Amino acid sequence: MKGPDLVEVGQAVERLRNAVADVEDLRGTDAENAQLRADLLERALAHADRHPDGDVCPACGTERALGREWYERASRQVAELRREAKTAHDAHAALEAGTRHLHHLVERPAGIPDSLAEPWARWVDCRKITDPGELVRAAEEAATVLADACETVRRHAARELETRDERWRALVTRLAAWADKARRTERDKLLLADLRKAVKWLKELAAELRDQRMKHFTDATQGIWERLRQESNVDLTDVGLKGSEKASVRKLVMAASVDGQDAPALDVMSQGELHSLALSLFLPRATTADSPFGFLLIDDPVQSMDPTKVHGLAQVLHEMGRHRQIVVFTHDPRLQKAFTDQELPAAVFQVTRGEGSRVKVACIDDPVAQAIGDARAIAATRGLPSGTYSHVLPGLCRIALENAFLEAAWIRHHRTGGSEHDLQVAIDSAERFQEVAAFALFGDVSRSSDVKEEVRRRYGSPACSLIQQCQKGAHSHGASISDPHRFVTEVENLAQKIRKPEVTA
Repeated sequence: MKGPDLVEVGQAVERLRNAVADVEDLRGTDAENAQLRADLLERALAHADRHPDGDVCPACGTERALGREWYERASRQVAELRREAKTAHDAHAALEAGTRHLHHLVERPAGIPDSLAEPWARWVDCRKITDPGELVRAAEEAATVLADACETVRRHAARELETRDERWRALVTRLAAWADKARRTERDKLLLADLRKAVKWLKELAAELRDQRMKHFTDATQGIWERLRQESNVDLTDVGLKGSEKASVRKLVMAASVDGQDAPALDVMSQGELHSLALSLFLPRATTADSPFGFLLIDDPVQSMDPTKVHGLAQVLHEMGRHRQIVVFTHDPRLQKAFTDQELPAAVFQVTRGEGSRVKVACIDDPVAQAIGDARAIAATRGLPSGTYSHVLPGLCRIALENAFLEAAWIRHHRTGGSEHDLQVAIDSAERFQEVAAFALFGDVSRSSDVKEEVRRRYGSPACSLIQQCQKGAHSHGASISDPHRFVTEVENLAQKIRKPEVTA
């Protein structure tokens, strides 16, 4: 906002100041008196013109004072006095003109900022001042203050505009680039329909290719699930990925049926079935042809699996092991047993950590010796919790005896010329220790009630006591073993006798 022009205001103030000075200089002089006398005579002549028949002076009452002779003499005297008073008249005229001009310079524009309201009000108030001397002082001061305030506001506004201009400059460049693109887009608008058709075709083709690729994984997953589920009544009917094209993560959707009735897969599966399902999903993806890895690592895959599923997993891993190396970490000896029972090749290593975190790796080919070795290590270790001797140690000895009975069953079955399939079916149906022992001793899992007497007949009464102690380890109260070293040695001797059917007590 522009304030008063200090040059123009200064010139007007200077002219008015000079006029005031001239009027002051003439005050009380002959020119001033002539002006007053001329004004007085003119008023007297005007009175005589209004009353031509009267000759009495209205001021002093003298008769025959305003005659014709007086009128002519007074007229000549007014003309003479006017010539003498012209200097005073010109000074007063200059004073009035200077006052009007200075008042004319005082303006009040619309939309005055708050910061200029007070100085501008002082400037506008100068219009109300009629005394020329006071007007000179007030106008000069108010104009200077207002001009300085306007200049301050102008500089601040200039800086603000410059700041905004810098902000807008980058945006203008972007807007210009966008406008160019918008114009090109508008120009190529006719191609938009074709582009949309092309995008739609590409999305449909991508979905088709994805479905074809998923079909391989789906088939492989369902194939592995059929091998692992064994007696499960859950059928995995479909596996797929669902989600919009914009989604960066897709959701795995599995359809399942239970006894022919559709049901959500995860809602109807047991823990062992969930582990089997996880392996069914993981193994095809990990062994895809485009995988850069020539090996596969699996940690403890047989959790919560029943024996039939463990045997199925051994078959699946055996088939995958033909094309890549399969490494399995597990504390559960059932997977090793499943490989051994089905005569599937597998290298078994036992990893133990000793004092100072020294790791020892040993090749294990004999599950009976492995279980006995673990039990002997527990017996040789002092300070272990009591549950280790009452539950873990007899449990390991039970595993050693069970493997010995399984080995005896294989030997007995082969000697009688039985088929591998029949043997596997019989072993899979033997879920308890007594049934495994019955199959090894009689070739019939249904004769589990005769096992105790047959063990006493073949190996003596102490053998029955050993087996009973091993079985107690699986119960809550556990087994009471007074001499762990001697107990493990006696179990080892009994296992060696069991795995050789021709050896008896």
